[in-house]
Amino acid sequence: MYYRIIIWDVDGVLINVEESYRQAIIDSIQYYFSECVGVRIDKQLMSKENIQGFKRAGGFNDDWELAYAATLCYLSELLNNNSIRKPTHPIKPGDIDEMLKALNELGSGCKNNSINLDLKPIIEKIKEQGGGMSSAESVLHKIYGKNMETAKCFWFTELIKRIFEEIYLGKKLFHKKYNEKPRFYIDEGLILKENALVDLATLLELRKKYYIGIVTGRERFETEFSLKRFNLSRVFPPELIVTREDTIEHKPSPQPLLECKKRICKKYRLHENTETIYIGDSVDDLASAKNAGFFFIGILGGVTNIEQRNALRIELLKGGCNLIVDDAEELFLYL
Repeated sequence: MYYRIIIWDVDGVLINVEESYRQAIIDSIQYYFSECVGVRIDKQLMSKENIQGFKRAGGFNDDWELAYAATLCYLSELLNNNSIRKPTHPIKPGDIDEMLKALNELGSGCKNNSINLDLKPIIEKIKEQGGGMSSAESVLHKIYGKNMETAKCFWFTELIKRIFEEIYLGKKLFHKKYNEKPRFYIDEGLILKENALVDLATLLELRKKYYIGIVTGRERFETEFSLKRFNLSRVFPPELIVTREDTIEHKPSPQPLLECKKRICKKYRLHENTETIYIGDSVDDLASAKNAGFFFIGILGGVTNIEQRNALRIELLKGGCNLIVDDAEELFLYL
């Protein structure tokens, strides 16, 4: 079988995000509870192992969704140890000040002003139910009951995203993207800690043999910034990059992959049945490729922890991954 199209994921495949997106999840959740709620935190709530656990559970390709789910876990635990009433009136979307006021009141009302929660068993139960936000809510409801429903009244996903974006983008890029001044973080963004996992020369060589594109869960602003920063935009024209804004459905749906292939076939006048490879680093990437009928190559180079890398390898094998490679160097031996 002759493959002519290669579609790439970005995070963990083209670009290392362990110190950027992954760290932004950890920092935004920590900030939400230590600064917004004001509870006593003796240690870091989230770990990269927890994040990788959510990723292996499936349904958390979107890092915002992962941060939302983890925050709801910790809120449910906090409400389980304290008798807290729901806010007296609903908070309107966009009213950050009211959200912060409600969280401050929550923290003030907590007698047991600390959070101690092992996420591992919860993540395993979420995985058993199929992964994703709906499974997370179902699991938390079974564990915490009404306390989880009360926790949702203090679960401001808009605020979590705002904190996340400020930390990830930093002062200048946040203002450039949203035309707003940051409220919570004024240093350089973690996006500047990213590094390329694939070099330009190799991609230019590959482009002589394959037609290539990108499907990523990132928004276009961040995607184009990072590609330009590492000079990879020379290889991937904007019209062949499918970001989260370009499709209604996202991975593990096949829609983004099929959209990218459609664009490639149209640009280069290829037959719609042209064999296609997708290169990713998660169970959601694998599911998306299988749903689209693509050959899938799982690459592990973005996971530096050996134990977590081996766990990911096992999950990809269980899911029917066509080929697994440790890093870009091994990948290019096959391609």
